[in-house]
Amino acid sequence: MDIGGYTGKNLLIDVSKGSFKTLNWMNQKNQWLKLIGGRGFGAKIIWENTSAKTNPLSPESLITLNTGPLTGLPIPGSGRISFCAISPLTGIWADSSMGGAAGTEIKQCGYDSIIIKGRSKKPIYLHINDNGVDFEDAEHLWGKGSFETETIIKDELTNDASVLTIGPAGENRVLFACISTEYGRQAGRAGMGAILGSKNIKAIAISGTKDIPVTDLKKVIEITDQAIEYMMKNDPERYDVFTRHGTTMALDWAQEVACLPTRNFQENVFEQSESINAESMEQKIKVGDRGCYCCPLACGKLTKTKVNGEQVYVEGPEYETLALLGSNLGLGNIEAIAAANYLCDQYGIDTISTGVVIGFAIECAQKGKISLDGLKAEWGNTETIFKLIEKIANLEGVGKTLAQGVKKAAEIFGNNCQSLAMHVKGLEQSGYETRSTPGMALAYGTSDLGAHHSRSTIVGWETATDRFGINKQKVEMQIFLQHQRSLFDALGTCRFQYCEAKLPPENFYPRYYIAATGLNTSQEELLLGAERIFNLTRMVNVRLGISRKDDYPPARVFEEPLPSGPYKGKKMNREDYDKLLDMYYELRGWDKNGIPTKEKLDALELQL
Repeated sequence: MDIGGYTGKNLLIDVSKGSFKTLNWMNQKNQWLKLIGGRGFGAKIIWENTSAKTNPLSPESLITLNTGPLTGLPIPGSGRISFCAISPLTGIWADSSMGGAAGTEIKQCGYDSIIIKGRSKKPIYLHINDNGVDFEDAEHLWGKGSFETETIIKDELTNDASVLTIGPAGENRVLFACISTEYGRQAGRAGMGAILGSKNIKAIAISGTKDIPVTDLKKVIEITDQAIEYMMKNDPERYDVFTRHGTTMALDWAQEVACLPTRNFQENVFEQSESINAESMEQKIKVGDRGCYCCPLACGKLTKTKVNGEQVYVEGPEYETLALLGSNLGLGNIEAIAAANYLCDQYGIDTISTGVVIGFAIECAQKGKISLDGLKAEWGNTETIFKLIEKIANLEGVGKTLAQGVKKAAEIFGNNCQSLAMHVKGLEQSGYETRSTPGMALAYGTSDLGAHHSRSTIVGWETATDRFGINKQKVEMQIFLQHQRSLFDALGTCRFQYCEAKLPPENFYPRYYIAATGLNTSQEELLLGAERIFNLTRMVNVRLGISRKDDYPPARVFEEPLPSGPYKGKKMNREDYDKLLDMYYELRGWDKNGIPTKEKLDALELQL
């Protein structure tokens, strides 16, 4: 039978040879379909085509762009793709999700996944289209910022291509360089931009015109009408607030519940939070709203600010950027945060890692452990912040060390700087301080790519129910959220319809999958596929040396009591965390060292 939702084909590009070929996976469809798509397809490709010896920045390494069975269909938030690779920052599994329209274009070119390997002898950009791949010269683009690069390529191609770019930081292989599109959407985490830079790929342009396979388009549209009505009417006040403010509305919440990272995670409340919250942003710098493909939420907020005296526009800052480039750096100026956001986007570096790296550097310098090349080690000092962004992107002075991320930088600096490095598995911690939220500490500790919230933001549930509890219920919720988040990435859809607009997944996404593909399924079966994905990426990491020793939050969480705020004096008890970790492994079917057992892998039908 014909299957909708999938094209049945992947595209393999070898930039060393300037060649490409189509790979048909339908002859092994059962092995692929059990991983659903998106991040699941990426995990299968990375598992089968890398090893413990793979150098992420070598020609032999892979980077994959993966769509899901719902990508590109008229479904809210269905424009997402997952970049998957071995991270140059952490040396382990990594994926980074991107919104916009690129996923739709990939499907319209006739592919589910794009696999890129090799290293071009000179700078190029790839133009993927209905007929295959054109390898275009990019010498004239090398050294240019992400925004300028996108504009030039769009002008050169004179079509409606979706253009993915890297900035100078990616060219320089800054280990947390990102990939950008649509002047403000990023695949931000874990150094995907550095991988493209190492392959001498400045950009990827994608323009397709083919129809996307779908079994029952009329039914998909009918479900979407129901979904939009539900989101708008179920909690209209919340819907209105989120569409008005996007993720920036979370800053007041984080301040209220005391989990807002402040001054390199030393504290969890910020005395200037009202100067950088959603209301302040709306009043001072917001000029409009932006949405991804087929999404009514329009969570992107377009703002204006000044950089070097010139007015510029930027999409953002979103919550994570407000937290990490704002409160985490003691910066209470919304215009300055937007300017730092613009600089990061133009240079092509992740705002989360950048904020954590700079916070680490300032604290280390304040404590006499390092020098900042003459810059003042002051919280909220815009000159220091802007200059360090520039130094990191260009590998200048202390920036050359900071460009390797906090884990490696701390090892290079020595002098016990490791105690101030906020990361898990080498990935800088995103925007939630965890000494008073053990569930969120576990979320960061057990995330397969490191300290990122994309796997679970249990902190919301935790602070509303049982904040300090060390119990099975909390661990079960953790695992559920990790699977639910994995499912959205596999389907090729955004999680905000669920997280923010409270669309119940069990009532909509199985129906979407059936209408799109023609294959029968249930929420339980989809979540089983998500569990397979989580276990497969764990096995990628096990092969790379990850075990229990790596599943812990940063040392500060255990060693330093909170100095201020409503939970002053609180820190995480290591014995309590070990109890959570033991329960987590047991419920997952992993052994005491965090290794999935053969029985578990067999039960999931993962023949590895």
